[in-house]
Amino acid sequence: MVRISDIFDRHDDERKKKKDIPSVPDVNIDAGADKGIPATGGVSEAGDLYKEMASLIKRLYKTQLSEYPDLELSIKSIIGRIIDSLAQGNQELLHLATSDYFISEEYLYYHAANSCIISLLVGSALGYEKAKMMDLGLAAMLHDIGIVKYTDIVNKKEVLTKEEYNKIKEHPIVSKEMLNKFGITGINIVQAVQQEHERLDGTGYPSGLKSDNVSEFAQIIGLVDVYEAMLHIRPYRSKHSPLETIKLVLNDKSAFNSRVIKIIIEKIGIFPIGTRVRLNTKETGYVIRNNGRLPLRPLVEIRYDSYGKELKQVKNIDLAENTMICIEECLTNSKS
Repeated sequence: MVRISDIFDRHDDERKKKKDIPSVPDVNIDAGADKGIPATGGVSEAGDLYKEMASLIKRLYKTQLSEYPDLELSIKSIIGRIIDSLAQGNQELLHLATSDYFISEEYLYYHAANSCIISLLVGSALGYEKAKMMDLGLAAMLHDIGIVKYTDIVNKKEVLTKEEYNKIKEHPIVSKEMLNKFGITGINIVQAVQQEHERLDGTGYPSGLKSDNVSEFAQIIGLVDVYEAMLHIRPYRSKHSPLETIKLVLNDKSAFNSRVIKIIIEKIGIFPIGTRVRLNTKETGYVIRNNGRLPLRPLVEIRYDSYGKELKQVKNIDLAENTMICIEECLTNSKS
């Protein structure tokens, strides 16, 4: 059983086990070479589904509501395919959801798509039936739809002023109003969209709700919203590493559902698939498989040796079986 409370103490201890390995410069890995996991039969289908979802979200954010008389059915068709893909154990959608955005300026659309995928992963782990999963996916995909009213503010490259931030905090109410215009009135969906910025400790907005007054869907989407955002670049900041992201979530764990935190750690890992890492051996490579019971010890595909030289033949190191070796650092795939 994973203990969230001591997981990072173990990580720090493991990093200290080997001190006799010389330091070498950062390895220059081509960010465009690939993004981590080997190709499988489901990659093309999942990739097409991801692009289709992002394209639909982009149209929703840019066009008139009257153009989508069958909006809910269109979205649920895509969500149903995502649910089926996750149920089949296909990791490519999850990999896409935790990788860099294809176009950083379109982060709002990718954020909505990724939040939907990760929320559905959590819902599956909680044992949700198909109908409940559909509602959760719909709420997650549309949770920030009201932000379209404030795009000039959220796309600023400077840190927001207090006045601007207070303005942004109105968007959950705007989102709820837009759902009504879309004809989406399911109570679980509407509550989730209105409450996803509420926090269990009462520090959220717009109503400062606490504990069980925050709906379960909102608790899931609220955490996923924060987790996904921190993993990715924003106009006013660079992205956080996966390890930094989890640490920041745990530092504010009273605000979030601990069960959902645990599911994200176990299902996505401390180091998501595709994360570029350096081991304490100074070799570098990519995480290609996670270990749910030992999230700090994934399977790593080594591409470069301890001196930065590309290997003629890659090798895999299962950190769960090699206890003297551990991840020392997350490395960025690109300058972003």
